[in-house]
Amino acid sequence: MLRKPIPKKIREQVYKKYNGHCAYCGCEIDYKDMQVDHVISVYGKDGSNDLDNLMPTCRMCNFYKSTYSLDDFRKNLETLHERLQKTFIYRLALKYGLVVEIKKEVIFYFEDYKKI
Repeated sequence: MLRKPIPKKIREQVYKKYNGHCAYCGCEIDYKDMQVDHVISVYGKDGSNDLDNLMPTCRMCNFYKSTYSLDDFRKNLETLHERLQKTFIYRLALKYGLVVEIKKEVIFYFEDYKKI
């Protein structure tokens, strides 16, 4: 199934939802660099192109979230340190105190945005 591109008018509305920030990590993004994420994926999960289902994202967050649900995306982020520990270079950096692990609950930018 070929997906239709999101019209410029809708893309502009998506960009403005969080004032030029990625809805997930909160980094500032230029309009030209923004990617549009479907909260509920259109691939195999029947997500729509309705504005409520679209989020402005940076490239990294959109790539890593992929077709995951928000809950699965959050769980994957919260366990990144466990996967990193499998690599020698990370364990070495940890051993020398060059990195510090902080285990915490992930709160997406859009979840706190209204409070700002």
